[in-house]
Amino acid sequence: MQIAINKVNEVLQNQSPIYCLGELVHNKTLLQNFEKKGMITVHSIQEVPENEMVIIRTHGETPNTYQKAAQKNAQIIDLTCSNVKVIHEKVKQKKANSFVIIIGEKNHPEVIGTLGFAGKDASVVENETDILVCYQAYKKTKLNLVYVVSQTTFSSQRFEQLASQIRKTFHPIDIKIDKTICHTTQNRQLEAIKLAKQSTVMLVIGGKDSSNTKKLYELASQYCQKTFHIQTSKELNHIIVEENDEIGLITGASTPENIVNEIKYELERKYKSCGNSKKLARL
Repeated sequence: MQIAINKVNEVLQNQSPIYCLGELVHNKTLLQNFEKKGMITVHSIQEVPENEMVIIRTHGETPNTYQKAAQKNAQIIDLTCSNVKVIHEKVKQKKANSFVIIIGEKNHPEVIGTLGFAGKDASVVENETDILVCYQAYKKTKLNLVYVVSQTTFSSQRFEQLASQIRKTFHPIDIKIDKTICHTTQNRQLEAIKLAKQSTVMLVIGGKDSSNTKKLYELASQYCQKTFHIQTSKELNHIIVEENDEIGLITGASTPENIVNEIKYELERKYKSCGNSKKLARL
């Protein structure tokens, strides 16, 4: 995400306006700064005038969006995450002879984009109820294979649970399970669990609309009762920390580095003055 932020800052130094399909990051302060420099956030390629510069954010887009952008003679800055691009290529190859299942959030832009590349014989599974619906859709096809991928930021635990249920429901059909969750996402989730187990207060930093940050919060909450999802240092004023508490801190993938540094600085300032150096031991 930091690469995408740096790229947009670079472009805005020489070009304005530029259009971004959807929010580049789930951080209002950062978005406002981009808007002041000339970035316009839109929700559809139809909102972009002809011959303008368009940012495809890290979640990626559907093939239809690229086609419409070309019709508008738009100059595309494609910031689609490399891991998402790999998934697009995989489902494009598999859709000819496989029913494609995407495990993820139905309304997440990454999932919508991947579904566009997966073709007509594809379905999204977000929960157990969706699996039977998905199976009924599969039965209407003449395909003998099923290919399963994941939203890159989906919960690793939930993926395993849903993949297991898909195997049972589709048995004995030939199923290929491809756990395409980003390695960084998986490592962050494991780290969130580890930190939460060791901490009495857990801070998860990231946008309230950020999928991967919300997953970290859900996981940490299972192991640390006092877990808080915050976006800025101002929210620290509403968090009560006791003298012997130890704070664990983890960030979402899209959290800007400057926001993290501000929160760390405020924690150090606030709790160093209390004479308790143990509080920042696990930051």
